[in-house]
Amino acid sequence: MNNHADILRLELHCHTVASMDGLITPESLLHTAAAVGLNAIAITDHDTIDGALRVRELAAQAGAAARIRIIIGEERTLADGSHLIGLFLERAIESTDLADMVREVETQGGLCLIPHPFRRKDGLLRAGLEPLRHFEGRVAGFELFSAKCSSLENQRAADLLSVTGLGPFVGSDAHYESDLGESVNELTWTGDLREGVRRMLTRAVPCRLLGKPQGEQESERRYAPAYYRIRKYARLPRPLLPLAKECYRRYRNFKLGVGPKTLREIYRHA
Repeated sequence: MNNHADILRLELHCHTVASMDGLITPESLLHTAAAVGLNAIAITDHDTIDGALRVRELAAQAGAAARIRIIIGEERTLADGSHLIGLFLERAIESTDLADMVREVETQGGLCLIPHPFRRKDGLLRAGLEPLRHFEGRVAGFELFSAKCSSLENQRAADLLSVTGLGPFVGSDAHYESDLGESVNELTWTGDLREGVRRMLTRAVPCRLLGKPQGEQESERRYAPAYYRIRKYARLPRPLLPLAKECYRRYRNFKLGVGPKTLREIYRHA
């Protein structure tokens, strides 16, 4: 993987304003992806593909489709509150049952990814490994490192390398521009994006997974922690919420910076 022209730099988990908690506009996502140095992005908004379709449309209008490739994805909330990502979708996912969603994504010719598998509130494997049986004999992936998870949750995900044949990937789970690029998947470009991701997940193509440095005791990232501490005592009037969110977005982007990140190697397959 020494020839930069042959390497695809890919983000597989990010959100736009189409998500209820996303603050990145489609226009800003394309601009930030270029600044970070990404070649491809999977837009995985919560329970909708509208944001992904809009980003793809803007990329085509700007003539950027050949430079930044767009994957239509969706992070679906299942009936038990857990999350599962579908990639390379043709239409929005309807199922909220795990087995049904896996089949639905497969019918669309897509691929399934398990994001933040051990996150307490919405990880698919937070109660045990039993859900893995639904992926047996299928090409699918699990988030080996999430830039939003705690170090303990990421360590539990790393332990999956020895107990499952699912392919590892990393994700920024970006909700703000400053998050984008905190995890990057680098793989050898095969000329076809879906085939390249499929081969990465089957460990059939050289790849390198990069993530932000994380301390041993680092906790899960929480947005606007001060607000949530006082929310049970005092709430902002609803008309002020959009302004407050925009102010916080600007604060985070200024504090953390938008653009290339310092990353460390999480995993490599030669």
